[in-house]
Amino acid sequence: MYVETVVQLGMVVAILAIASLATAATGDEQELVVHQRLDEATSRIGRLASKPYLDLIEANKGFYQSEVIIFKDVESGNEVWSLTREACTDLANIERRTAWSCDGKHISFIGNMAFLDINTGKIRRRRWAGYNYIANADGSKRRRLWAAADGRQRSFQDKFNNWDAKRPGVLYYPDKDQLWRVTLGESVTDNKAELIYTFPNADNKIIQEISDENFMLVEEMGEEPNCYVINLNRDPADKYFCLTYKLGGMIHPGSFRFKRSKRIVTGGYERGQSVKGSVRLTFKDEKALKPTTRGLRDPFTKNRRMGHLWYGAPDDRVGFFGSYEGKSGLYLQFPGKPAVMVAHVPDGHVTWCSHDPEWFFAAVGPGRGHYKDQQYVRKLLACNADGKTIKVICRPWDRSRGTDGGYDKYPRPNQSPDATKCWFHSDMLMPTNRLTGSYIAVFRRPYPPTELTVKTGPGVELEWKLHALSYEVKGCHVYRSEDAGKTFDEVSDRPVVGQSYKDTSAQCGKDYVYAVTCEEWSRLESDITSPTVTVSVDQSGKAEATATGKGVTGWDTTPPAKVSGFTATRDSDGMIKLSWKANTTGDLRYYNVYASSTSKPEAAQERLLVSPPHDETSYIDWTAPMDGPVHYAITAIDRQGNESSPASAEVK
Repeated sequence: MYVETVVQLGMVVAILAIASLATAATGDEQELVVHQRLDEATSRIGRLASKPYLDLIEANKGFYQSEVIIFKDVESGNEVWSLTREACTDLANIERRTAWSCDGKHISFIGNMAFLDINTGKIRRRRWAGYNYIANADGSKRRRLWAAADGRQRSFQDKFNNWDAKRPGVLYYPDKDQLWRVTLGESVTDNKAELIYTFPNADNKIIQEISDENFMLVEEMGEEPNCYVINLNRDPADKYFCLTYKLGGMIHPGSFRFKRSKRIVTGGYERGQSVKGSVRLTFKDEKALKPTTRGLRDPFTKNRRMGHLWYGAPDDRVGFFGSYEGKSGLYLQFPGKPAVMVAHVPDGHVTWCSHDPEWFFAAVGPGRGHYKDQQYVRKLLACNADGKTIKVICRPWDRSRGTDGGYDKYPRPNQSPDATKCWFHSDMLMPTNRLTGSYIAVFRRPYPPTELTVKTGPGVELEWKLHALSYEVKGCHVYRSEDAGKTFDEVSDRPVVGQSYKDTSAQCGKDYVYAVTCEEWSRLESDITSPTVTVSVDQSGKAEATATGKGVTGWDTTPPAKVSGFTATRDSDGMIKLSWKANTTGDLRYYNVYASSTSKPEAAQERLLVSPPHDETSYIDWTAPMDGPVHYAITAIDRQGNESSPASAEVK
């Protein structure tokens, strides 16, 4: 069994400069347990409070410097990304909708990390985790969300992330009686905001959810609130764009939601901290929001108590923590069928916000008392709709820096659109559990195309069908073998957008085997190819399929070329700038930088410092010791996980 180690941080580790979140270490030293074998990153926790924001933002043209760390969970072996290197509270969507845009190209965060105020040019901090931040799908190019409106840059904030379910790069934000639509651009200042609707009153509003069909559910606060359902498929000027229903009293915050299989809104009225009475509205004809009866009650909902539930597509199958017929645990239930206990574990949080009908995710809390399935306690799980299969995604190491973390420190998992990844928050690389960072765990790679065919005729023209779960796919890669499938080389020089490709380099009189994979915007690529197709090209150039085969695994075992031009230079402020030449490997995914203050570091997780994205050629190591030698190594990693030999540099 792997045993976590401990590092000593001399002197007081940190007196955090985030007002009410400030926490001082006790005594002259503090022991920080090393989780996930991240020894080097853990040893630098004491520097987080002194982050030079302005220097880093200016060096990256208004974006935050990418400080993603890509490592392997020591228990499951799955890939995990740490997205945050800052003493802050950082949350993604903690309620109903996915934190990713509908195409998986961007991810949205909520947090209180310091940011550059574009209007004043000054660094600002916020004590409450209420501002919105945007990043690319791989965690790079993170930035505070600003948008141009009325000739100035306007900031936006809300409790949830409200991505349009059909338009990539589009979010929504309520502000009193106004509803704003924000469309993302390429740079920090390219985002555009437009006022698309004005509500009848200025009471506070929260966008609770945006449905798979692109209907928005808006919850209104106040003693005489309205319920709003907005049809984002219609023009804002359409009289049926916003449907309104006046409710009969104060509503219970967060209780309103859509059914996934029906155009029905459910929720409850407020009674202190609990729900008193239920609300059930329908908008079946898209022209009115009105009460509806419950209909025939499912007999299998008797003797059931659900908490932290989430409905899955397509039929409102539900994963939940709670009890059924007096037994508590993690459950799965299909409409019209009895609930099935998936695991006998304590309470936690469930998510089923993706399009995947087969897998929901659950973060299990610590709990008290005896639970049979102890192997799942405090783990992040993927649970199959068969009610039997459970896979451990990773151990999130939440609330690992003490016990006074509060309810919001329980990980609230969040699925990406295809359920390939799970977002969660943790304090594993923070000095205290009052602070949290964002993490993404990879559950599986994107599915490859399900079919591959070749058109009979002149030239090799391939066609394929994408898997139903391909919402996050950026493009496809075409591979070709000239030795009957023993080895493959990529013939597409970039991700192919669409579902066809013509191989103009195929020669007459030769036989080829072709296969295709999918790549997400996150740069994750399928780890198995589509079914293969063998193509014979005759002397006239006519192509014909002669055989098909199963998908291929392990076709790429060649590591990228060694990184060249790697240097390390310490400036007058004590920060160390690392730079290197761009690696020309076509399938490069990211770099790994390793560090040590004692000797040349191994390319091992214990020495991992940061994982810069494929298109970066520099990194400012602001967490390095202010004096003394620091040794570095850098490697390049391709889309199939092959790692190059390390290049070295040091400062004395």
